[in-house]
Amino acid sequence: MNDLIIAVEANRALLEQGRLLLERLTDAEYASPRRSWAPIGAQYRHVIEHYHCFLAGLDASRVDYDGRDRDESIEQQRDVAIEVTEVIRRALAGFAAIEADRSIDVQMQCAADAPEPEWHRSSTGRELQFLVSHTVHHYALIKLLLQRDGIGTPPDFGTAPSTLAHSRAAHSCAR
Repeated sequence: MNDLIIAVEANRALLEQGRLLLERLTDAEYASPRRSWAPIGAQYRHVIEHYHCFLAGLDASRVDYDGRDRDESIEQQRDVAIEVTEVIRRALAGFAAIEADRSIDVQMQCAADAPEPEWHRSSTGRELQFLVSHTVHHYALIKLLLQRDGIGTPPDFGTAPSTLAHSRAAHSCAR
């Protein structure tokens, strides 16, 4: 299996993990603020919109992660978030033909007072790696927010792939 397929499938698996979690939550658990913190929906919307930016920018080879719509329906309506997640998973499934090392320009504002956006060279494969890392990071935040309210998540939710691999290797060595 080539590196691009691995990265695509890792992202699709994470999105499936998110969808399954959303199906377990109530609408209120998804959309309600958590003790003076943003709702789960705000974290999830942020994740989803990074995927939107990535997909939208591929044709022009210019991905602008700051060009997010900040669509409140994804943030406030769990069923919309689930539907959009599936649309993205299907879009990623068609990536077999895209080259992992295809060059793209990427922009993400790094300083609030930056005079103008900074564009940097990247590749589709690298951006798929970024999306894995970004998604896991926000899933970890979601996990913490839910735990504070006594709502459990699957054990692997919000855990980096490298951490999972290390734990599995350590566990298999202990036998």
